[in-house]
Amino acid sequence: MAPELSSNCLPRNYSCIAGLFGSLPIESPVSPSLRRRCKSLPTPTERAKLEISRSRSPTSQKKVRFADSLGLELISVKHFDDTDVPEVPERILAKLPKGPLQLNHLDTKFPRAPTQSVFMELQFASPGILPGFEQKVREVKVMLESVEADEFSLSGFVRVLNLAFEKSVSLRYSLNNWITFMDSLASYVPNSSDGDTDKFCFKIVMPTYLENGGTLQFAIKYCVGGEEFWDNNNGNNYKVRRHQFKISPPREWENGWIHFI
Repeated sequence: MAPELSSNCLPRNYSCIAGLFGSLPIESPVSPSLRRRCKSLPTPTERAKLEISRSRSPTSQKKVRFADSLGLELISVKHFDDTDVPEVPERILAKLPKGPLQLNHLDTKFPRAPTQSVFMELQFASPGILPGFEQKVREVKVMLESVEADEFSLSGFVRVLNLAFEKSVSLRYSLNNWITFMDSLASYVPNSSDGDTDKFCFKIVMPTYLENGGTLQFAIKYCVGGEEFWDNNNGNNYKVRRHQFKISPPREWENGWIHFI
């Protein structure tokens, strides 16, 4: 005998319930891989890279952005130390010329201004080029042969008659018309003897305090066998006069560095 159903208890119609749910559209759960996740804001470095990639795009419009608008530093400071070794990229080294430096080539591009503003005037003719020089040496025993003078030094050669093995030659010079004077010993030139004569050389530093228009006077002293022989240019002394003048660079050099500005 089947049990009686209570009037307050309705029988469940599972088929209806199943039909009800079957008639409603049921959405399938979204795959986790398809869900959109929240993304944090890009870092300043990422934003800068993004802006650079956008600016390089051929279809993108050119824009000017400053670094501070992207959260970056407006300036970048690099401190160098004297002990730092410079690192030159290989691509730069590959472009440098190989072999010895051609100074003449540089001179054509960057001509140098003349630096010598002092001229030393020899107020006598070089005795060695005069006719009868060898005969004159035999007569007076000592003769100045040649001399060169510039802003820094005075140098020359002396020819003496070979009277004995032991001999000395010196240069006596003065800057104040012989109120005071100085002596400088000359040196023997090896293998200079021709049998009758020997050659000596001398060199002195040109005094820097010799003023413009000042004159250096000198004579040659030859000591041999206890005797002295002099060459003083026939009593006139050898004279070298200093001339100093100012040199202005050419006008085209005044604006030469404009090309590098």
